[in-house]
Amino acid sequence: MNVSMNLRTPFFLLFLVVVAFGCSDKKSEKIQEEDPYLKQLTEKQIGDSNYYISIPKKYTIKENRGPDFSVYYFYSADTTAKATFSGGLYFGNHPSQFEVSSDSCKTAKIKSKILNKNADWTSYNCKGKFSIQTIVKSGSGEGWNEYIHAFAGAASTADLKKVLTIFKTIKKKKQKVN
Repeated sequence: MNVSMNLRTPFFLLFLVVVAFGCSDKKSEKIQEEDPYLKQLTEKQIGDSNYYISIPKKYTIKENRGPDFSVYYFYSADTTAKATFSGGLYFGNHPSQFEVSSDSCKTAKIKSKILNKNADWTSYNCKGKFSIQTIVKSGSGEGWNEYIHAFAGAASTADLKKVLTIFKTIKKKKQKVN
């Protein structure tokens, strides 16, 4: 009886290890990684482009068109409410980074995703006013909007994190054929 117990023990331990590691699937990992703030957002089309972004339900998107570019701003639709953040997206072929307003601004680099790609963001803290920006290739193939310059301003680091979550939601959908 002692010999059979000795043979069963390694198999039982192997079974426990397989069960323990086999139960961690991609879905549970994705749920753990998902930001709870995403539930407060609603997907909206960016102008008449094939791009979509999820923003707070009470936010709106406004477009400013130039001769060969478009800039889309998202901000609180209630202009009487104090917005803690706002942002924008430049679609065009000649983006440029914004300059900081003061030499006393602290600059940091942040890694985050946009269009499902890793991006290097520049973050500024100018006396408690925060901003971020990055420039990425759009992958549009449309000729006039080779780049996207994403930018935002926020009242706190917590709001900056919300804006980064919003920018992670940008995606391009295929145009519907009628």
